[in-house]
Amino acid sequence: MVTRRSRPGRGGVPKIAEAARAARREQIIAAGLACFASSGYHAATMADVAAQAGVSKGTPYLYFDSKQALFLALHEEWDCGAGQRADAAIAALPDADRGSPRRVLHAVAAAIAAQVTAEPATCRVLMEARALAAHEPAIAAAVRAADARGHRQLEELIAAGVSAGEWPRDTDPALAARLFTAGLYGLMAQWHLAPGSFSWDAAAAALAGNPAAAASGSAASPSGPGQPPAVPVA
Repeated sequence: MVTRRSRPGRGGVPKIAEAARAARREQIIAAGLACFASSGYHAATMADVAAQAGVSKGTPYLYFDSKQALFLALHEEWDCGAGQRADAAIAALPDADRGSPRRVLHAVAAAIAAQVTAEPATCRVLMEARALAAHEPAIAAAVRAADARGHRQLEELIAAGVSAGEWPRDTDPALAARLFTAGLYGLMAQWHLAPGSFSWDAAAAALAGNPAAAASGSAASPSGPGQPPAVPVA
């Protein structure tokens, strides 16, 4: 009687190995986050990451070929998590609110705020990415790509809101999108310096209420029933 051996890739063992590898990768990313948060990108080393993860010095290199690659993986995880949180927030809106670009923008701002407060260490580390971009081409490319995706989606949403009369007709959607993200980044920086110094809920409502104030030649249209309040323009 001939007993056939299981081929690689079949059965449960490869799946277990794959799950173990994915778990170890996440362990190394978490260790990288801890090291970047405590020492900063430049001071942290892959040896520090290995020690933090409790693995040999060579193990992180089985998953990431450099410290930069590890940092980029952390950046990608943050973007994916923020995007999933925003999608879930939009999906949770009532049907009528999903038809309002202004309400959708409020949900997006609130979702990003929730991501910041849920993962403060990751957010704080990744705030460094914009400074690193000046000298690290790969990080610069990742930041530009993430910005381009975000700005494109925001531009489309704000343009739809202008067409629906939710923001002034002379609003520049491209500029308004940049002002919205700049406002978010500024709030993130302030929150990390002084946690709890402002309400993220109020900030999200304010950003969504009038993301285009400085991107148009007129004041925003008054808030309607159920809409976030507009931010007065000085």
